[in-house]
Amino acid sequence: MLGNGGVNVSEERIARLDSAVSEVFEMMLDRSCGPVDAEIGIHERITARIQFSGAINGECLVYASQTVAQIAAEALLGTVSETCDPMVEDAVGELCNMIAGGWKSKLGSSEAVCLISVPAVTRDGTLGFRDEFGTSYHRCYSFQGNVFGVALAFQS
Repeated sequence: MLGNGGVNVSEERIARLDSAVSEVFEMMLDRSCGPVDAEIGIHERITARIQFSGAINGECLVYASQTVAQIAAEALLGTVSETCDPMVEDAVGELCNMIAGGWKSKLGSSEAVCLISVPAVTRDGTLGFRDEFGTSYHRCYSFQGNVFGVALAFQS
């Protein structure tokens, strides 16, 4: 499927995601962050989910290990977090919200007519990731050697 200027829609969505993740980490965490080519298994995940509804129906997930989530929370909040600190989950939810919102802001006007939900955060990893979405993209990113994942899924 081709989009603007003959560019593949999948490539456009991934480029928008890469840009949104990079911008959020640079602006909000003062850290550089870029994609990692190889998929890296992340166990004991904290996962935040944002749903899109309207012209685009789907969801965005941000998932990280407890350790990486804690490091990201400390960078975002500017304070040291404890292992079971609820602020860690809140920070991952806010990162998901900013990444999903940044990705949505890069859509064309016809696609951007969609709402995004508030983030839902779980410690069950990607359990419950909605399989009914026909198209999905999974991408890992690294900031200062700390790897986390982002998934986008859409109805076909």
